[in-house]
Amino acid sequence: MTYYAVLLSIPLAVVSAFLIHWVTLRPVTTGKARLEISRGVYLGFSIQIFVFAVLLFYMGSSVLLAPLFAVGFSFVGDWFNLQFPIAVKNDGEPLIGGILGFAMAQLFYISAFFQLTSWNLVYYGYIPYLISALFLVIPSVIFYFRVYNPSRPKTIMVFALIYGLVLCFFVSLTVNAYLVFGGYWIYLMLGGLIFLVSDAVMGETTIHGGRHPVWEFQVPWLTYLIAQSLLLIGFFLLSHTMIMR
Repeated sequence: MTYYAVLLSIPLAVVSAFLIHWVTLRPVTTGKARLEISRGVYLGFSIQIFVFAVLLFYMGSSVLLAPLFAVGFSFVGDWFNLQFPIAVKNDGEPLIGGILGFAMAQLFYISAFFQLTSWNLVYYGYIPYLISALFLVIPSVIFYFRVYNPSRPKTIMVFALIYGLVLCFFVSLTVNAYLVFGGYWIYLMLGGLIFLVSDAVMGETTIHGGRHPVWEFQVPWLTYLIAQSLLLIGFFLLSHTMIMR
């Protein structure tokens, strides 16, 4: 019990602090105004998750190096997605940098996944392939109806679709692995699914560009912080299990 309490302490602190921050934003009635107030705060939360990843790496094994790089690239993606004025001035479309940063993050998570298991152990029979296919096809359909916006730059739309497919493939890996192995793999599955929720909300708001609810950045950020924490905890526990064998 003490071991898990220590492991969960930083994520719980980050999420609790975020919820308190969210309450303070209630008087601010537009997503854009909330973003301008919260940019520095959210980047601070991103740094805290990175520090958590560094801590777990030094407590764990070499498997944690890939997740550490994943969180590092996520931090870069966060900086672009927060649309700091310098990013808007120099890049014009900072969301492209954000998408690329998170695409690299997912590739590192996939790399870490295959350090823990192999394709043949997870993809046995037709069901895992069916699950992966559904995770690729259904989000693509949702992307067309809820995210795609012909008035937005084509580069953003193309990059967002490619990133979504990479993310969905990773999530399908975590789901299939949990169905095969169970146990600590549930942390990766939940982390992946919540990550998918976070990016789906951002997709139909910020990426789409035509919908800007007041919670446009709070819902994606809260779910994102939870997802990153679960993924890091999952990789740590699974790598620790490998060392103990």
